[in-house]
Amino acid sequence: MKKTLYNIIFIILFCTALYSQNTENNTLENKMTNYNQKISMQWRYNPLRIYETDKYFSSWLDPDSYNSSFWFGDILNAETLYPNKNFDLANIILYFSPKLAIDLAPIAFNINGDKHRFKVGVGYSLKLFLGSYKAGKDQLYGTTFLFGTYMQVEAYFEYIFNNKLKIRFAPLRHICSHIGGDILGDETLYDKNKEEFRDVGFEQMHLSAAYRWGWFSFYGGTSFAITGFKKSNIVNLFNIYTGIDFRFPIWGEISLVTGVYAGAFLDEINTIIRDKKGDGYPALNSKNEWSPSVSVGIGFEIYRFIIGVKYEYLRSKQLYAYRKMESRIGLEASLFF
Repeated sequence: MKKTLYNIIFIILFCTALYSQNTENNTLENKMTNYNQKISMQWRYNPLRIYETDKYFSSWLDPDSYNSSFWFGDILNAETLYPNKNFDLANIILYFSPKLAIDLAPIAFNINGDKHRFKVGVGYSLKLFLGSYKAGKDQLYGTTFLFGTYMQVEAYFEYIFNNKLKIRFAPLRHICSHIGGDILGDETLYDKNKEEFRDVGFEQMHLSAAYRWGWFSFYGGTSFAITGFKKSNIVNLFNIYTGIDFRFPIWGEISLVTGVYAGAFLDEINTIIRDKKGDGYPALNSKNEWSPSVSVGIGFEIYRFIIGVKYEYLRSKQLYAYRKMESRIGLEASLFF
């Protein structure tokens, strides 16, 4: 009985020592807690991007950023892109482009807190180009017309220093584009037995850097093709780009955001013909062509969302119109995730 009583008293005294109201940092409980935090900081795994810091390294104005978005507005030179009168572009009241994107790093770890962050991951985006016809003026499959799709995916290595500087290297980036099924389903729009065979698919290497300074974010990069030559209607042989974002805090998580993106692209333009099955698709002729890429915008950033007005001028990513420059303006909602 005495032994049991002694044990109970010992347990009470021990618990009292552990859970005493001592506010000093050298208590046993604080020592254990601090040690846990120290160990966990050595490897803090997070496969997704961190909103508070990484949003400054992924501009909503960069056409190739891995941010999901929904754009709607007007393509100012749509009739130049699609001169075939059977498209009935005069009856389209709105163009829109949903974009699904994700940036995921299965391997991600930190050293010395957040001072050094390393990632090995993949980025993926899929963009659709659509138009909406006036009521009663629909074509083919309904009031919504699909012009084409554009897909980009890359495997990358990334280093972030002190949440201020990011360097990213993608040894392999795949780009492909396709004509919309609505076009292929109508011989008055595209006769695959007579017209040039349109197919885009090539690979690149990509290197970029971004730096945050106060309310400003500076970024730039370059890419060059490694495969796809003379096999695709268009191959981006080389590009170089730069940009700047400016965020002005208004209240809480709400900021005014604006900026500009500019790039120069050297493309190989190939004329591809259809041949007999099994003979491949040889290029009739090929030429290299420089083109600019410009994007400007202004809007509001609310937590992970940016809603703003954007203007873009660049070589069309709609495969049917890949030989021409596209001018578009509209409202875009962008999600950083």
